[in-house]
Parts: sequence; structure tokens; C-alpha cells
Amino acid sequence: MIPWSAALLAPLAIVFGAETKYEIHGQSWMDYGRIMNAEDTITNALSPDNTLNYNGNGLQSLGAQVTVKADLSHNLEAAFGFGAYKASHALGSGQQSFMTISLFQNFVTQSRLTWYQGEKVAPSLSVTVGGFPYSYNPDVKNLGLYLLRGPVYPGILMGGYGDFATDSTKSTMLGLKLHHAMGNFSHDLILTSERDVPPTLDWSLAYIAKYKAGPLQLGAGVNFYRLIPYNSALETPGKDTNLVRGDARRAYIEIDSTNPSAPDTTFFTHQGIKVVGTFSLDLKALFGGSESMNPDDLKLYGEGGVIGLKSYGKAYGKIAERIPVMVGFNFPTFGLLNHLSLEVEYYGAKYRNDLALVGNNNVVAPWTIQDHRLPSPKPVSNEDYSIHTSGYFVKSTNDSVLVRGTAMDKENVTKDDIKWSVNIDKVIQSHVQFLAQVANDHFRPRPVASGLIQSEGGTAEVFASPKDWYFMLRIGYFF
Repeated sequence: MIPWSAALLAPLAIVFGAETKYEIHGQSWMDYGRIMNAEDTITNALSPDNTLNYNGNGLQSLGAQVTVKADLSHNLEAAFGFGAYKASHALGSGQQSFMTISLFQNFVTQSRLTWYQGEKVAPSLSVTVGGFPYSYNPDVKNLGLYLLRGPVYPGILMGGYGDFATDSTKSTMLGLKLHHAMGNFSHDLILTSERDVPPTLDWSLAYIAKYKAGPLQLGAGVNFYRLIPYNSALETPGKDTNLVRGDARRAYIEIDSTNPSAPDTTFFTHQGIKVVGTFSLDLKALFGGSESMNPDDLKLYGEGGVIGLKSYGKAYGKIAERIPVMVGFNFPTFGLLNHLSLEVEYYGAKYRNDLALVGNNNVVAPWTIQDHRLPSPKPVSNEDYSIHTSGYFVKSTNDSVLVRGTAMDKENVTKDDIKWSVNIDKVIQSHVQFLAQVANDHFRPRPVASGLIQSEGGTAEVFASPKDWYFMLRIGYFF
């Protein structure tokens, strides 16, 4: 991989002369983990093998990546790199065979050109174009990063073990970044193309500002999500009268359980505005700390935001249900570990956290079964089940799925509102890294594809109950 990365930068080196200096960075890793409990295991009563049951499923991956950085001049730098990994899952109890299929995925670590004014380590001004990593809240280990991660309507949260957005060595943005710093104040303007959540190729414009006052750093940002659409007809798909897949308006009918004979049609859009605020407070500076502590020990940090400023219908009618809040803390380990972190998140959205039908040509989000809002996850195959007073979803073919007393019961729609994550990392001899995570988070068991796939393909969260959790372990080498 290293010769290929260097070769792709060679034309730039020729243009800027033989004095070009190169730096090569890379890493390799192996992960292993297990889903210890996933309460929401929905089974079709007439077809028991059709089960989404992750309990006891083993998770394993291995991968490697390399990046070559070229110092073209005092003011100009280029970087290119790529990597690949293989993810494998064990076969859980009653699980469909798709879980035994290994997935190969390649990715670009960086593909950028950056112009600097001032020192490259801390420039007063820089302009970056291409594919580049970016995190406005580097304290985050898992939860958070709401501004640039996930869609607006529905306000689905992203995260989980190994998420690229928390890794500064992997590209998460494709577009343009302007950075300016002046003393303790810095701000970024980012124009980025949507690559992960359909409809793809839309352009979003985000602005993030930060101010540091001693041990306290405050930040704020706004994201005009899908401000420039690739195809405006795809932004509000229910209004597209040229669709051939069924009635385009059916998914936009909100049924009032008190008056089911008078449904209300409400149209939604994929476009929207996100706002966030962040803080980071180094408690060592306030209360003193031991010299044996790591720089990030005793740091309290957090993030809160609004995902979608505009209210729509019943599904998005309450702004309080569109406000995620996350708080994290780094416990002191006195040099034993690099980080021991706990993050806790609250998010009161009542629809399930599932990307399966986002971008479909006749739905914005499958947030209800009739008037019954669901937490995550629920297989898309049960989309047309209706509610029966017996506590089951019942279909015309008499297939049934138990609801009463489970995480899908409408009395339990808040059971997935709280998420948590414990993260540990240790670096040995500056090259070997050990990571561990125990969490109930937004983990999806397979990477989200950029096309339309079912929940079984990894678009739905695994965890919908406080009893659910999993662990992951990693050993890696980096240089």
C-alpha cells in the first residue's frame, strides 16, 4: 500500500521540486467482541427462523491502513492514503445466515491538499480541499458529534465502536474546509458532500466556532444540512407524483388514535438545520492534579444540540424530542492508562433509530406502525403489522409479533432514551495500542451502506433496552 500512496503523490512532488519531504503513517489492528444482551429479538410466529436475534453474537474484524503526507512547500501540504478491513459475525441463536457472511470494506484515509498561513502545527489560516478527517469535539470517544454525524429528519444518532468520526486518521469529510485562528478564538467553515446517508451527493454547509478561556473551552456550531441538493425532487419524496412504487403519500399519513377515520397528511423533508453547543473543562487546573496524571485526566466534557429546528406533524412536533445531550468524564488513572472515560447520553426521540428506508422514493422515515411509535430496532419486514389489543402485532395472514411488555410496547418508548459508553485505551512504547469498550450505544453490527438496505444489513441499532450491552477489545500497531 505504501508504494501506491507515494506514487499517487509523485506528480505533485515533480511540480514542486525534488525537495519534497514525505512522512508515512499507518496502523493495523484486530478487534474482538460480543453482544451480551439484546432484548429486542422479534420473531415471526409462523416462521421462527425469521428472527433478528443478536444475543451472544461474536464480532470480529481486522484491518490495516497507510497514509503518505507530502510537505510540498512551506505553505502547502498534500496527503493520500487508504485502508481496508474485514468484519465477521458469529451465528447467534435463531439468527439468519446473513450474520455469518464476512464483509470486506475499503476506505480512503485522506486525499487532500492544504494551504497554510503560519506554522502548519497551529496555522492562523488554512484551506483544505478533498477528503480529510475532521472532528470539532476531539474529546468524544463514542457518543456525540451530532452536528456532522447522521441525518436531520429523521434525527437519527450515529456512533458505536470503531466509528470513523472519532478516528482522526480516517477521512470523514469530502469537500472544502476554511480554518482561521486568532488567539484563543478559532472557527471553521465546512462545505461537505453527503456520502453515507441517501440521497447522496447533496451539499451541506457548517460553521463551528470555539473559544478557550483557561481550563474552559466553549464551542458552538450550525449545520445547514443538504443546503444544496443534488436533486431537489428527492428531498421531499412524498410529493413526487411520478413515483411508481405504490402510493407515494401513504407514509406521510399520521393517524390520530382518537380519531382514526380522519388521518392527517404531513409532508417531511430530508433538509434541515442542526445546532450544537460544546464544552470542555479541565478540572486539574481548578483543583490541582498529580504530576503522574495524563493531560486528559479529570476532564469533563459534553455536547448538546437540536436536530431540526423546524417542527413537523406529530413525529417531529416536539422540539424536546429532538435534543440529544451527552456528558463525558475522563477518570484519573495516574499513568496506568491513557484514558478511562465514561460517556452518558439522553435523547427522547420516539421513532426507531433505523436508517433502512432513509432516502427511499416514497418515505422519509418509517417512524410508526400506524399510530404506534417505536424505539429501535424493529425489522422492516414487520412494517405492515397492525396493533391488536391482545398486545401483539397482527397481520392479515395471522402472523403475530409480541409487543406487550417488550421494548416495543408504547408504554416503553423511552427505554432506549439513555445510552452509555465506557472506553479504555493504553499506548505502549509509542506504537502498540490496546482499546476496550463496554457500552449500550448506537452500534450497528455491520457498516451502513450508502444504498437502500434492510435492517438485517446493519441499519438498525442493536440496543433498545437498558439491559442491553456489548463489549469490544482491540490490539493494534501504529507508526
